Formats: sequence, C-alpha cells, structure tokens
Amino acid sequence: MNNFRIKRTMISLALALAGLALALAPISLAASERAPGPPIVKTGGVGHVAGTTAVLEGTIDPLTLTTTYYFKYGPTPAFGKTTASGTLEGPSATTRTERIKETATGFQAGDYYQLVATNSAGPGEGLPVKYTPKPAKPIKKKTEFVLPKTFAPIPLGGTFVLAGTLTGTDSAGRAIVLQATPYPYTAPYANVGGPILTSATGAFTFHVAALSTSTRFRVATVAATGTVPLLSAVVPEQVTVRVILKARSSGKKGFVRLYGTVTPAEVGAHVFIQLERVPKPKAEKPGKLEKPLKEGKHERSEKEPVPTFATKFDAVVKRATRSISRFSVVVSIADAGHYRAFVQVKPGPVASGHSNSVLLDAPTKKAKRKKKKA
Repeated sequence: MNNFRIKRTMISLALALAGLALALAPISLAASERAPGPPIVKTGGVGHVAGTTAVLEGTIDPLTLTTTYYFKYGPTPAFGKTTASGTLEGPSATTRTERIKETATGFQAGDYYQLVATNSAGPGEGLPVKYTPKPAKPIKKKTEFVLPKTFAPIPLGGTFVLAGTLTGTDSAGRAIVLQATPYPYTAPYANVGGPILTSATGAFTFHVAALSTSTRFRVATVAATGTVPLLSAVVPEQVTVRVILKARSSGKKGFVRLYGTVTPAEVGAHVFIQLERVPKPKAEKPGKLEKPLKEGKHERSEKEPVPTFATKFDAVVKRATRSISRFSVVVSIADAGHYRAFVQVKPGPVASGHSNSVLLDAPTKKAKRKKKKA
C-alpha cells in the first residue's frame, strides 16, 4: 500500500516538472531570439509643431544593449543639425522596442531628419525622411448675412444706416438689395433703391434718408430667375417724434419758460421735462484685493455709468399746425443741470421720443434769500 502511494507521488512530481519545462521554454526561446546586436532603428513622424520647434519621433530596439541615440536634421540630406542625445539602458533580455521623442529647434517645413543610434555591437540608422506638413483644411464659412443685433431709434426725418457683412466663399462682389415694409408691417417687402455690390471682404452699407415711419428692413441677394434669394434677419428700425426744446426768461424773477415743438403734430401728447442724472461710479470696498488675470485674458474696461432721467415738470401739447405741434411751460428751476423734453405718444408709425439737452442754472443761495424776504 505504501509502495502504491510512493509511485503515485513520483508520477505527480514528474508531471509537474514536465509542465514547468514547457512553461520555461518560451522564455528561453525569447532569450535566445534577443541576442545582442546593433540597434534596430526606425525614423517616425513629426509632432507638436510650433513655429520652428518640433518634436521628432521614432523607435529603437536596443537588442538588450545600452544604446545612445539622437536625431539629425537640416534643409538637405546632409542635415547639419542634431538634437540632444538620449540613452536606453541595458543589458536586459526583456527589453523591447522603445518609442523615441526629441525636440528639434530651428526646424522648417521641407527639412530632412533621421534617427540614428549606436551600442557596443555597432550603429543603427533609420531611413531619412523629408518633412512635408499637411496643408491646412480650408475653413468653409456659411454664406449668411451678419448684421448688428440692435439699432438706436432715429428721430423723424433722420437717416437710417445699415452696415453689415455677407460671409461665405462667394461673398465678394455679390449683388444685394435692401428691402423694407413700413408700419404696420402688413405690406410685402419691397426693394428700397437699386442693388449694390459687396466689397472684396463681403462688407456693405445702405443709407435710407428722411425716414418718416418705423420700418422693418432686411437684405436679400439678387437671385437669378427661378432661384431663391438669400435673406437676412429682419432689422426693426424705430422712428421717434422729433422734439426741439428751448429755454428763455419768462419775465418773472426766478422763473424760466421752457417751450418747443413736436413733429409730427401730436396734440394732447404728454411732455415730461426731465433732469439728467449721471450715477456716480461705485467706490471699491477697502481691503478688497483684485484677482489676478489668467494668462491670455485682457483687462476689462470700465463701463461708463448710464445716465437716468428724473421728471421735474410736465405739460401737454396744445397747439398745432398741419405738420408740427407746440408746448410751453413756465417753471422755477431748483436744480441746475441738463434738461430734456420727453414726449409720450400712442403706439403708431412714430414712437415716443426726446429732445436735445438744455443746460439750466438754478438761482444762487443769495437770490433765494431775497425771494424769501420779499
């Protein structure tokens, strides 16, 4: 019985040794295949090009030996320049092909480059390569009209200016036309004047003089018969009443007559005499440190404070002719500053609008005291 167990144990041990021999065979074979020799070198591509600096790439199999390497490069196959050299340590039976990257300065399109290496068994060289950069893909711009997003209202009879750009590969010298539909915007769009040609960069400018009513505009390409023209976004331009404000002495001490005209005639419209107030810029909080700007960021410009207007007096437009109406009010100016007349009208072909500013002085403290004593 004991002999049977011994035999079975010996058989198991023999099988285990046979398996171990089979497992070690590839390693021994690999080691025999990795016999030392001159390095196997292949020249690769070019990456990370920035101006005249580039990263040259390649591969080296040192064949288990310590190997040094570098790139040669220059405008001809004779090269003339070299990168810094590097080293692959050895010996090692498991060393395989290594990826090599070195930076080359003064590297130009059309230059030749080659990876070379050497170890104790001899030199190795990759094939010389001429660097020809891939041509940049042309950026195809969509053919469309680019216009300002907002337009300031203009007073009655003013000139509307529409400037924009037509983008795309065929935008230069393109025939375009301005089209419009007046308030209440129910009529179909009609051409305003004749067509014009875009510039070499696709830019264009339209001028519409003496605009008398709020109007919606758009720009269209002049298309051949049977084809659809390219249209821009609709641009609404608001026309406001034209208001003129003047001031003169009223003949009464401490009082001023403010008067003016409104075009077109707007009898019954409300006139608000408003004082301009420019808000003071916000003072910086003490102890607050400004955050440093990130690289590539530009310093932000300070926004100018937007003026507000406070209504001080009001009047009503009473008299009118066929084309204009008038207003007049006698007031006592307590606050010096710039005043304007804002005329509010009902929605229609022209919108509410304001006048130019008039500078008015307030009575001095001495004059105020005399007035109180009187």
